[in-house]
Amino acid sequence: MAIKVLVNAVGQHIVADAKQVEEKETKKIIAYLLTNPRVASYTRDDAGNINVGFAPYCVLSDEAEFTIRAENIVAILEPRADVSTQYEQLVAPKEEAAEEETVVAEAEPVAAEETEAAAV
Repeated sequence: MAIKVLVNAVGQHIVADAKQVEEKETKKIIAYLLTNPRVASYTRDDAGNINVGFAPYCVLSDEAEFTIRAENIVAILEPRADVSTQYEQLVAPKEEAAEEETVVAEAEPVAAEETEAAAV
């Protein structure tokens, strides 16, 4: 997982597992593929501490991967360790749940075949 902070042209800070998308012939970076992107939001409490929260990149879609054209990204940064940890904790349950769903889906046909074999 290559967790990065991407700053886009409108100033959003996006935390995601990011990969470069290159043009085959020229190797020019044309886009970034973002997996589980989250937009950082900032609030300040009464003591002046800054709190960071994460929101889905696009609340109108359930997709977990997005591409963003390279010209829309103005900076790519390494996240602080605590940001990486918080991001991983946020997206890990969804990835584990998806793996569990896959295992259950694969197990159901096996159970049906065993039931049919026992009936014969």
